[in-house]
Amino acid sequence: MRVRAGGARVAITPPAGISLAGFSARSTGARGVHDEVFARALLIEEGNTRLALVVCDLCEIDEALVAKTRGRVRTAAGIAPQDLMIAATHTHAAPATFALFSAPPDPEWLDALPGAIAEAVAGARRDLAPATLSMGVGHEATVGRNRRRADAPTDPSVTVVRFDRDGAAPIHLMHYACHPTVLGPDNLLVSRDYVGFAVDAVERATGGFALFANGACGDINVGHSADRTVLGLPMPGRTFERAEELGLRLATEAVRASAGARAALPAGEGGGGSLVSAQRFVILPLRDARSRDQARAHLLAARRGLEHAQRAGEGDDALAGARLELVYAEMALQWVDHRAQTGTAGETTEIQVFTAGDLALVGLPGEFFAESALRLAARSPYAHTVTIGYANGGIGYVPPPDAFQEGGYETRLSLWSHLAPAAEPIVLEAAAGLLAGLRDRNRPTR
Repeated sequence: MRVRAGGARVAITPPAGISLAGFSARSTGARGVHDEVFARALLIEEGNTRLALVVCDLCEIDEALVAKTRGRVRTAAGIAPQDLMIAATHTHAAPATFALFSAPPDPEWLDALPGAIAEAVAGARRDLAPATLSMGVGHEATVGRNRRRADAPTDPSVTVVRFDRDGAAPIHLMHYACHPTVLGPDNLLVSRDYVGFAVDAVERATGGFALFANGACGDINVGHSADRTVLGLPMPGRTFERAEELGLRLATEAVRASAGARAALPAGEGGGGSLVSAQRFVILPLRDARSRDQARAHLLAARRGLEHAQRAGEGDDALAGARLELVYAEMALQWVDHRAQTGTAGETTEIQVFTAGDLALVGLPGEFFAESALRLAARSPYAHTVTIGYANGGIGYVPPPDAFQEGGYETRLSLWSHLAPAAEPIVLEAAAGLLAGLRDRNRPTR
């Protein structure tokens, strides 16, 4: 498929001491910078249509930041808000963009962020060159693992969208579903985690520009316990050396997939659509929350349970379990108080789809499970359906309904896990409807 494509990056590295996002177990801000963080923009143009994808080396991006940034991008690069998708890689060694697991973000850095993202998109527009869009899909099952159950689904696909450009360096968009949490809460250096090593390696190997989009990785990480992370307990292997090892492993497969890439089919061939965007807003139900008195009673009971375990001299596992229950009780009370202050009964969220030939990029906010993306792809009329997580907002975990019966970290009531079990089916139905509608719009007439 022939288009015009451009890419650019702008550093968004924060000052020293900034609050870091991603781990409630952290108690201090960043002590320094291990590697620069960036906003990376990809701009695709066909005729009068321009679509822009920006991926930032951040943990989360909320709706307020998205709205402000879309306005700045419209002014700087002429991209309509509905044609701009903004996502985070979800590295947990990134500066905070809103107070969740952390102290409030640095106001000066945060105020400058929309302008930096707009600068990246404007740079990508200046970099536009005629290009052929190709698709390659690899397989890497040793990096991402399901942290809930060993037999639960993962998505080992390494999808590469390659743009071979006339008279300009190639562009690679790589996609994989795995939490960038090789580095744990004890790390106090700003970093892109394994993502940075992967992107840098692809750029070295191809001589071009690369960016990484994360997938539905709500239940996928590199093999460590989410509960132990919540408690800030040490775990082997959470080092920069391992982040580099896994990043290079992923990059190797991405380069291999790129080498075998095939041209994406243009509109009307093989179930694809032309370059087009669509978005839909849905209201997601919140979970039934206990009253504040009930939440307070739960907290007191958890506190007494920990005190009893300590007096009884119970073992490390029992003490860790008691501490974990106390942390979760505190988090549930935070959500109850937050909901009482806001008075909201539902959460409005955006679902966005970009299509280019037989490729569909589906932007979903928050953290969806791997199985959700696999089910959406199975329903899609497009040959390649790529779910981009952490896009256009931060709504927390959106587990499938069955996950609530199993329990676990991702379903525990908190500020980042507060949606009802019905939320995931609502989002998937809306996304599937957008995909079907775009396919019908571009279906060739006979």
